[in-house]
Amino acid sequence: MQFIDSHAHLNDPAFDQDRETLLSTVLPQAGITTSIEIGCSPEEWQPALDLTARYPGFVYPVLGVHPEYAPLLQPQHEGQLKELLPQAVAVGEIGLDYTCLEISNKELQQQIFTQMLELAKQVNKPIVLHVRREAEDYSAYDDCFETLKRQWHPCSGAYPGVLHCFCARYEEAKRALDNGLLLGINGCFTYKKNEYIREAVKKAGLDKIILETDCPYLSPQGKRGQRNDPSNIPLLAQFVADYLDVPLEEVAQQTTLRAKELYNLP
Repeated sequence: MQFIDSHAHLNDPAFDQDRETLLSTVLPQAGITTSIEIGCSPEEWQPALDLTARYPGFVYPVLGVHPEYAPLLQPQHEGQLKELLPQAVAVGEIGLDYTCLEISNKELQQQIFTQMLELAKQVNKPIVLHVRREAEDYSAYDDCFETLKRQWHPCSGAYPGVLHCFCARYEEAKRALDNGLLLGINGCFTYKKNEYIREAVKKAGLDKIILETDCPYLSPQGKRGQRNDPSNIPLLAQFVADYLDVPLEEVAQQTTLRAKELYNLP
């Protein structure tokens, strides 16, 4: 079976001691054929491209500005990003994060989000959407989908984007699906308290999800407290297969196909 990790941060310092071994040996042995590397701040863009250059056909880059890093964006960075984006498979991760308002306020996040959506339009790329709420306040999703309605021009690919790290109710899942987005499913799906996420995914259907780690964070149940990495994707897939009561092979096939279609991978 073959799997794709549709969202990873392998340039994170957590991998400094064994990054090369992981990419060259561990991941291929685990059936991981592709890892999507997210460069979500100006200082991460070139390292993401460098990692892609070292592992062509295995690592593919996504470039953008995470809402937490909105204060880092300087005027010259937008032009720099526009020049780099033709090398990327998507723009991201971008969006709204109301858990970090002490770092970047709503107005600044909204401004940068709108700029990123405009860049995605100009280069005709899908988006990797990051939306994070504060406790039971879902206004970040409301604001995000309102912005998409006003400002977004979806790309011409098979799928215009993915709602990364889906950790919400079916109401939010449906709004994402209505916008043509896939749902990025990671370790959050496996946590015992998150039945509402699993139920939302079941209603959405296997054909609407892709698998991700968001490593080094969000290790699946059974490995919590340990560093996450793409070799855990088969374990995540097994959780999904068990919950949806479908064969593991079908989860691997469907999620791999959707990720390839989203990112226009060979």
